[in-house]
This record gives sequence, C-alpha cells and structure tokens, in this order.
Amino acid sequence: MIKSKHRNKIISCLLCLLISPVFLIPIIMMVLGSFKTQGEALHMDLSLPEHFMIENYQHVLETGNILRGYKNSLIITVIAVTIIIVFGSMAGIVISRRNDKKMNAAYYYFIFGLTATMQLVTTYFLLLKLQLLETYTGVIFVFVAVNLPFAVMTFASFVKGIPREIDEAALIDGCNTMQMFFKVLIPIMKPAVITNLIIAAISIWNNFQIPLYLMSSSDRTTIPMMVYNFYGLYARDWQYVFAAIMFTVLPIVLLYLCLQKYIVEGMTAGAVKG
Repeated sequence: MIKSKHRNKIISCLLCLLISPVFLIPIIMMVLGSFKTQGEALHMDLSLPEHFMIENYQHVLETGNILRGYKNSLIITVIAVTIIIVFGSMAGIVISRRNDKKMNAAYYYFIFGLTATMQLVTTYFLLLKLQLLETYTGVIFVFVAVNLPFAVMTFASFVKGIPREIDEAALIDGCNTMQMFFKVLIPIMKPAVITNLIIAAISIWNNFQIPLYLMSSSDRTTIPMMVYNFYGLYARDWQYVFAAIMFTVLPIVLLYLCLQKYIVEGMTAGAVKG
C-alpha cells in the first residue's frame, strides 16, 4: 500500500514536470521580452536580451496610463470582492444553518447562477435604464452577480463542517447576530474567505469583456483595457507590450503567491457532512 502511494506520487510529479513547460515558457518569454529591444522581442524566443532595457518599463508608465488603469481596477476589484465575501458568507451561513425547504431552494437558486451565462445585451440595456451605464457602481454590481453564486456555494459547504455548538456558545456568551458573524464565524472561515478573495480578485482584475461593453470611457479604463489600447498603439513594439502585461499580472500574481496555501484548504475543508 505504501509503495503504491509512493509510486502514484512519483507519477504525479513526473506528469506535473511534463506539463509545466506549457505554462512556464510563455511566462518566461514575456518576462525576458519586456527587457529586450524591438528587434530582439520580435523573435519571440527564450534568449536572454543583450542589454536589459529597464527603459521599456519607464516608457510604458509614461505613455500607457498604467497608473490610471491601476486606480480604476483597484476601485472595482476591492469593492466588488468585499461585497462578494460579506454577502456570500452571510448567505452561506444562513443557508447551511437553516436546513429547510426555503433555504434549500435559495441554495439551488445560487447554484443555478453558476451555469447561467451572462447576457451582455440585456445587461447593457438594464444598466442603461437604471442609469448605471459607464459607472463604477454598475460594473461592480455585475461582477458581484457573476461571482456571488460560487462564493455562496463554498461558504455554505464550509459552514456545514463547523459545529453548531460554537453558535450556541457565542449566543450564551452574549454575542448578537453580527458579533457572532464577524468575531466568531468569519475567523473560523478564514480559508474559505481567502479562497473566495483570490478567485474573485483574479476573475475581476483580469476581466476584459465586462468593462469593455459597460464602462468604456477613457477616464475609467481598467488595466486589461489599458493593455489592449497600448497594443493598438504599439502593435509591433512587443517589448512595450510585454512590459505592459507585466504591470497587469504582477499584483495578482503576488496576491496569489502570498495566499495560495489557503486555496486547497478552503476548497476541501467544507467537503464533510454537517
């Protein structure tokens, strides 16, 4: 049995090593290309640049409106992720603790949201009627609606593994509903909170389609749209395009590297019967 587990582990490691170049080669090419000259970057290879051109990043900062893109993306991402975590965790707690027909119906309603695709045309006209088109508020609400079903599902599954005695003990100690939520349950749900934070942040930060159709004004352009516009201006200057992409992916990669150890725990800790 032990030998079988050891053999399976070795096979899994070998498969990961075989697959890893598919993901690593484009990343390495992008990093190296961001430091190359125009002629070197056009080769799209893994060769080292003759001279590391730090000026590429300076040029992107000066001409690409990257800082404005950062500001707009941060506003949308931070607010949307906060709403998703707060309301997703509240809904998950209520659904898992109140095991009745109404809550089961509510749970499957959110699950249906995972399979339903967003219709951009109807969403566009809805925001237009509500006078939320070309606004942060409208785009944030759309991102919340898209990501909330997954958050409710993960929080509801996680809370099923938390004993009800903890809720009862908190109430006996004098906690009201909000105190029990923020001071007792949220700290226990830390893995699920961080899992949803990372997944929602990556999804919102990298989303190009929703801001393109619902908030395309130049002063509210998000970071993916900045890269798209920058590519249009410098279609053959791949060294600048690579540098712009580096500015785009760096914050979310750092967030993922700092918090990725909680993802597996958050996805699997609720996989028990409550």
